[in-house]
Amino acid sequence: MKVSDLFSAEMEPDLNDWLRKFASVGDLFSAMPQLYANLRAQNIQGIVEDGAVIIGPVHIGIGSVVHAQGIIRGPAIVGNNTVINSHTEMRAGSFIGSNCAIGHSCSIIESMVMGNVNVGSGAFIRNSVLGFGSVVGPGAALGAEEVERSLGLVSETSSKIGVVLGDYAVVGANSSVKPGTIVGSCTILGEGVLAGGTYEPNQTVTLRQALETKPRSSGS
Repeated sequence: MKVSDLFSAEMEPDLNDWLRKFASVGDLFSAMPQLYANLRAQNIQGIVEDGAVIIGPVHIGIGSVVHAQGIIRGPAIVGNNTVINSHTEMRAGSFIGSNCAIGHSCSIIESMVMGNVNVGSGAFIRNSVLGFGSVVGPGAALGAEEVERSLGLVSETSSKIGVVLGDYAVVGANSSVKPGTIVGSCTILGEGVLAGGTYEPNQTVTLRQALETKPRSSGS
């Protein structure tokens, strides 16, 4: 799936122009360090509450708020009017666009989050790209191997491309999305789904459970 198929919403002109340079998702992922090439020092235009920690070259835009106990490690960029809630950690090499809401206790590692994105509490996002207006539910894991997730051994870095969500895509609460997964624009992955592969735009993917009911034996 081409970059132009996944991301078409209008954002800041400079970001739009930069995205249009790339034909493939792999090229976009490889070029993400370009976003921080000129970021040499801290540029805090928003609000950083007492108890929040900002380390290294970090840009925080006008109207944005980093709540107490939040941690941002540079190089990193936060756009305008975005909220980073308490106990969330944003690792070096991450970009969060404007008008986003990042819930409590999230981990965002070497990922690009475009504008108007909503990330629920406790979400884990690694090496991923989230399109404009996308939603990640509470407790969802993007870019973590399912074995790591089940054992609680999620490493902080990986060389693999994580998950790519097109504009307005949705990942439900407590879903796990494997590295290399591409979710087309406006596609919904429901709650508790283990997803992998490529999903075309405008699809709905849900988990179907089968329940079995049988009589108990007299000795039970």
